[in-house]
Amino acid sequence: MGNEINFKWNEPVIDQNSAKGSVELFPTDTLNRGRYAKFLHDYLVDNSSQKGYVLNLNAQWGAGKTYFINRWMHSIKGTHPVVYIDAWKQDYSDDPMLTVVSSIIDELEKLLPDGNKEAIELTTKAARYFKAAAPILMKGLIKKATGMNVDDVEPDAKQKPDTDLYNLSADIGAKLSKCLVDDHNEKLKTVDNLRQNIKSLIRAIDPQKNLQLPAFIFIDELDRCRPSYAVEMLEVIKHFFELENIVFVVATDTEQLQHAVKAVYGEGFDAQTYLGRFFRRRYSLSESSRYEFVKHTIGENYEVKSNWQRYTPVIREQGNLCNLVSIVASRFNLSLRETEQLADKFLAVLSSEPKRMNPYLLLILFALRDKYYEVYECWTTYVDSSKLHTKVSEANLERISFPFHSDNSSIFVAIDGGGTFSLKLVELLNIMSQYSSLGNSGERDAIERDLQSNQSYSVDDQSLRNKLHLQFIRLEATKKNYIEWVEYAVAFDE
Repeated sequence: MGNEINFKWNEPVIDQNSAKGSVELFPTDTLNRGRYAKFLHDYLVDNSSQKGYVLNLNAQWGAGKTYFINRWMHSIKGTHPVVYIDAWKQDYSDDPMLTVVSSIIDELEKLLPDGNKEAIELTTKAARYFKAAAPILMKGLIKKATGMNVDDVEPDAKQKPDTDLYNLSADIGAKLSKCLVDDHNEKLKTVDNLRQNIKSLIRAIDPQKNLQLPAFIFIDELDRCRPSYAVEMLEVIKHFFELENIVFVVATDTEQLQHAVKAVYGEGFDAQTYLGRFFRRRYSLSESSRYEFVKHTIGENYEVKSNWQRYTPVIREQGNLCNLVSIVASRFNLSLRETEQLADKFLAVLSSEPKRMNPYLLLILFALRDKYYEVYECWTTYVDSSKLHTKVSEANLERISFPFHSDNSSIFVAIDGGGTFSLKLVELLNIMSQYSSLGNSGERDAIERDLQSNQSYSVDDQSLRNKLHLQFIRLEATKKNYIEWVEYAVAFDE
């Protein structure tokens, strides 16, 4: 069956009948992950017929989980019943059971023959279930039990004698307890019937649709939900919907989900073992390269402006831009979320078309301010190189270096490869602090003349460094400019 499904995602597709109820454009699979979807699909089909399957699809934020499950759904929706649940968009409901059941009914009803009695029966029973299981806020529950609105009772209660208030509270408490017990018992009686009817609903799918079991239910964005809601959703799936011929694929950043569990049960709670109870297996998507992630973040059609060619390193095309951001993000080991934020700040400054500047330096300053503030502060108040070197060493950043590539004597780009040499972080910070702080043209001219006198036509490392220094000293941006650009951009996050 797996061979009948197209998992070749090398072309963009428009999904006009998404289980999400929207029209979406899915771009080309640049990471060649269609093969992983095929592997998972075939495995889940073979292992879900007896007691279903609950799979945790794990990847950190920004690694492409949502894209992956959307393209997976697009590939299989003509072969299997498919349900999509965006947990984050529905966590306002306070009832994960309601979310799951209503989503299943909404999608699978579309696949039934007209007038199908199983659908009518299930819809009726589900409605009775919702009446029993729907979330009830405390005030609403008290009103249901006593016929009184708490907001109306409280002001008057202040005027009553203490004995009246005590009697009122006791009466409310007794009726509230009975109401809770009744609700709980009604849920227990209904759940088993609900499970059986879900199975009946799947079996009743219109044969003319030519759909095969299992049904796939994809749950996305669970790690973004309120901790209590996320935990309750997992409990619901495990205890009520682990049924034969139903596959749940729960896409999460599992590390973040563990934090959610600890928020509910305490910091010392073994969240990893706890989550292992809910999933038969966990499958982790390989992390995308930072370059591909930055390229996706910036967008295929991002306009590179002509005056950015005046920078050093130059930005002549989108690839130069992506290299700059991804190299800095990699050197500082930024997460994908932090990498996206770095790109956003950088583009915010570029949009103002600043003076000729060193984009490496600007990106480095963004990273230092967020991750190593003492190093950033030392550079902004730079007095001597020894203090800066000490701060860089204390932060364990002394081994970080940044590549410069040159095919000729005057243009440098940020890329690893032939014709490349590197500057250590502390060296780059020292050079740019000196050159961007020159107070008068005479001092600048003197340094430039000295650099020019040492020029040669060779392409050895020292010659390239000398030519790079010439490019740096001709930049217009001052230290004050760099500091202002950083402070302007980071204000978005503060």
